[in-house]
Amino acid sequence: MKKLLLKIFVMMGISMLSVFAMSRITLAILQSKSITDPIISYHISLISGALGLVLFTVLLYVFIGKRLKSISKAVNAVANGKLDTKVSTKGADELSQLSIDFNRMTEGLKSNEYLNREFVKNVSHEFKTPLSIILGYSDLLHSKDLSVEERNEYADFIYKEANRLTNLSEKLLAICKLDSNNNIPCSDKFFVDEQIRDIILSMQVVWLQKQLNVEADMTEIEYVSNKDLCHLIWQNLISNAVKYTDENGEIFINLCKDNENIVFSITNTAIR
Repeated sequence: MKKLLLKIFVMMGISMLSVFAMSRITLAILQSKSITDPIISYHISLISGALGLVLFTVLLYVFIGKRLKSISKAVNAVANGKLDTKVSTKGADELSQLSIDFNRMTEGLKSNEYLNREFVKNVSHEFKTPLSIILGYSDLLHSKDLSVEERNEYADFIYKEANRLTNLSEKLLAICKLDSNNNIPCSDKFFVDEQIRDIILSMQVVWLQKQLNVEADMTEIEYVSNKDLCHLIWQNLISNAVKYTDENGEIFINLCKDNENIVFSITNTAIR
């Protein structure tokens, strides 16, 4: 608050000097005309003091009050959902720093709003894929030509995806409670190629409906991370490839290791 207080003292000094100058000039004019009545001098002092107070108030409003009013107006705008609101950051005092912090806050709020929209969008997508698999295999179970082994296999896929939906719901609730991404546990040891292969098989009913040819060339790779979140990544990429591939098209999946890096690639004959 030092800079702001210094401004106030400067404005106060300007007002006092203005009062003193006005009273001295007025008294000098009166003396030149031989008017020395003390009552007149007293009233001149009162008027000069009042004008000085008015001047101080005007300076206070122009340099501080007006800016505070602008910030207050911006706060009300943000409270009403207008996250694009900005305030002027001119100056080098505490109000300028407050304006900078305010603009930074609105940027953060705007970014969080975008992330929330993307989060809802991604969640709906992640739920959609297992539901499509469950619905696809449920329809297949109505067929009378299925063998016992096929029925059991389809029932296992339905069970796995239903269980995955349950785990996904729990993970989403856990993620919502996290203060930061650094708190996500990443200590699961699993084989990436096996996880991707399971996803391809579980989505078989989906890509067979489009008569797609899916080929995979994968190296056995063991990895330590969050198994469920990695599953979401592979499932999202593969489901997008299936979604945006022409009927009778092809999807190629490759997984290999390049020194210490894991390289995953997926190519497809996309819709044009």
